[in-house]
Amino acid sequence: MEKFKLVKDPVHGYIVLDEDMLRIVDSTAFQRLRRISQLPFVYLVYPGARHSRFDHSLGCMHLARMFGEKLGLDEYKLRVLTIAGLVHDLGHTPYSHLLEALLREKGLTHEDMTLRILEEDNEVSSSIEKCGVSVKDVKSILEKKDPLGSIISGPVDVDKLDFLLRDSYFTGAFYGVIDIARIIYTSRLINGRVALSTRALGVLEELAIARYQSFMNIYFHHTVRAVQTMFLRGVRMLRDILDFSHMSIEEYLSHDDFTVWCLMHQNEETREVVRKIEKRILPKVAYEYRVYERREHLELIRDAEAIKNIEELIAGEAGVPREYVWIDTPYIPPLPYVNQDRIEFYVEEDGKTILREYISPLLKFTSEIYEILRVYTMKEYLDRVSKASAKILNRKLF
Repeated sequence: MEKFKLVKDPVHGYIVLDEDMLRIVDSTAFQRLRRISQLPFVYLVYPGARHSRFDHSLGCMHLARMFGEKLGLDEYKLRVLTIAGLVHDLGHTPYSHLLEALLREKGLTHEDMTLRILEEDNEVSSSIEKCGVSVKDVKSILEKKDPLGSIISGPVDVDKLDFLLRDSYFTGAFYGVIDIARIIYTSRLINGRVALSTRALGVLEELAIARYQSFMNIYFHHTVRAVQTMFLRGVRMLRDILDFSHMSIEEYLSHDDFTVWCLMHQNEETREVVRKIEKRILPKVAYEYRVYERREHLELIRDAEAIKNIEELIAGEAGVPREYVWIDTPYIPPLPYVNQDRIEFYVEEDGKTILREYISPLLKFTSEIYEILRVYTMKEYLDRVSKASAKILNRKLF
């Protein structure tokens, strides 16, 4: 009789792990995900948001299995897809996407690091092979060489479906409550691509709205972004120690939220940053605008050097220390509705399944990038920086 473990998940109910899958979960690389927060510092606004990449990865595995079973995959393909859902986030930096900025500056992503771990970490690769699955086939899905890759990372993937529900649950901000089952049960594989029935359009529009609202009210909450921006600047002071892009996989996997926090505490330059966070002495918004109103400025605010120069100009104009002005430019990435990665729809007519284009104003809106520009400073400088920001940004941008 096959042995298995039941994991009680507050979002999906029971998640089943058989003995072979449990071996992957018990690996050092996977257990590290317990110590990487899903939503860094969001707990300062939503106290319950203490969940981790570990929880999320189990949820993605569960949904990937549901997708595979609904699509009628054979036993081997189902196994590969399920494992891909489980390991897809192994390569995250500490503090998830916040410190991934350090990788991106070197032309890398957490997905690249996941592939490196699968290639170079013998414990993970051997655990996958013991499941009767080729690591090469798992990588093929993660790299989207296999059409099933869109289930892990695509327009409507298990990553989005899980994080929207999970983040809603743990924050208590119920923007992401969506009917996942209807999306999965109305999916089909057509010409090697995953398509959704037009009967699922309503729930897909709900997903698009939930995603938008979650970004605006959770991920881009002004206090959350304030502390993240301040913390990231502090971590950049340790770039010689925390150069993730040049680390061996063994060294990379030795770092998590705790090690970075301790390094920040131990360093004289960065100690003040963590002390401010501990006491919740955080930057305040001095100036803000939504970039969709000024589309011509998109390129400017994505230029790191331009942002740094504007910070210096604002600080000089306000007469405050340069280190007390932060510019943050968060943006909501588009939900693919057009072009090659778009969401596919199908209808069933006369016993045939036919791809069909479908126009939705809501999906069209979420297929566009939405950006915000905020200037932060400490409370005591708020009025001066607010006036200086308006003056400098109007002069620079108009």
